[in-house]
Amino acid sequence: MNTRGRRIAVIAVALVAIGLVWGLLRLGPTSHRPGGSGRTVVDLAGREVSVPDGVDRLIALGPGSLRLVAYLGATDRIVGIEDLEKRMAREVYVRPYASTLDEQFLDLPVVGTGGPGVLPDAEKVLMCRPDLIVAVSIAPGQLDTLQAKTGVPAIYLSYGELGVWRAEARRSLALLGEVLGRSERAAELNDYITSVTEDLKQRTAGIAEKDRPAVYFGGISYKGAHGLTSTEAGYLPGRLAGARNLADELGTSGHVFVDTEQILVWDPDVVFVDVGSRLILDRDFEQNRGFYRLLTAARSGRMFSLLPYNYYNTNIELALLNAYFVGKCLYPERFGDVDMAAKAGEIMEAFLGVRPEGEIPAYRTLRFPETGPVGWR
Repeated sequence: MNTRGRRIAVIAVALVAIGLVWGLLRLGPTSHRPGGSGRTVVDLAGREVSVPDGVDRLIALGPGSLRLVAYLGATDRIVGIEDLEKRMAREVYVRPYASTLDEQFLDLPVVGTGGPGVLPDAEKVLMCRPDLIVAVSIAPGQLDTLQAKTGVPAIYLSYGELGVWRAEARRSLALLGEVLGRSERAAELNDYITSVTEDLKQRTAGIAEKDRPAVYFGGISYKGAHGLTSTEAGYLPGRLAGARNLADELGTSGHVFVDTEQILVWDPDVVFVDVGSRLILDRDFEQNRGFYRLLTAARSGRMFSLLPYNYYNTNIELALLNAYFVGKCLYPERFGDVDMAAKAGEIMEAFLGVRPEGEIPAYRTLRFPETGPVGWR
C-alpha cells in the first residue's frame, strides 16, 4: 500500500471510531438503551418522564436543584456541575448545602454556566454519561429539548414562587427521593419541616391581631442585595412566626420595592433587615441619618438583622431558623426557651447532617448612633 493509501486507511479508521463513540454517547447510560428497565414518573410540570430503576449518575441544573440533592444526601451521585456552583459563596450561613460538597466535587466536569433558564452544553452533558437530569427554573419546553438532544431523562422540579417557598418544594423532595431511592429520607425531612412549622404555629396561637406588633421586613435579598426599601409581602419567616407584616397590606404577594415615605407612614413597631444588605444600609445611613431618626423602631432599639435565606433559590433551613428569631423578638415570652445557636445546630443537622461551628453572622440588634456607622452587634 502506498503512502496515500495508508493515510486514507488511517482516516477511515479514525472516522469509524469517532462514529462509534458518538453513537455510544447518543445512546446515553445503559439504563436508557433499548431493553433497559425503568418506570414513568410525573414531574412538577405534569410531564411524564421515563426514568431508570437505579440512578447512580446525576446532573442537577438551575437554582436550587443541587440543594435538593444535598438535602437527600445524594451529592456523591453528581457527575457534572454548573460553573455557578463552583464559584458561589461557600459560607455555611449563606449557602449551607455547600458544606456537604468536598473538594473533589469542585473538580467535576462543568456542563454549563448555570442560572435560571440557562441550558447546559448538550455535548458536555453526554460526556458525563448521566442516568438522569433534574432541573429547577428551566422551562419544561427547554427540558424537552435537552432530553431530545441527549437521550437522558430530564425531570422538572420547583420550589414554588421565588422567595416564598410553597408546597412545591416538599413535592419536589418527595419526587426526587422516589427517583433516587431516597424516599425514606425525603419523608423524614418533610415530616421534620411539618413538625417545625407546627411548633411555630402553636407558639403564636391565640394572639389577637391587635396584640401583634406591626413589622417591616427590609433589605430583602432578591436576585441580589438591596436597600431598606426592598421588602416582601408574605415574607416566609414572618408568616411562620405569626408576624403582622405591613407589606401584606399592599394587596400583592412576593417581592416589592416601596418608597421611604411609605415606611415612614407605616412607622413599624419592629424592623428586620436582611444582613445581606448590610453594605447598602451602611451607606444609606451615612447619607440619610434623619430618616432613621424618624423611625420608631430605630429609636427604640427594635431593628434586628436576619440571615438572607434566598441564595440561588430558597435555603429552607435558613428560612425556618429566621422564623424562630422573628418569634423571639416579637413574642419573647413564647420563645423564651429557644437558644438560636442550639436551634441552628438542630435545623442544619436535620437538613444536611452537619452542625455549623462559629457565630451566626446575624440576629443582632442594630444601633443608629448620632455619629459613626451603624452598630451591627
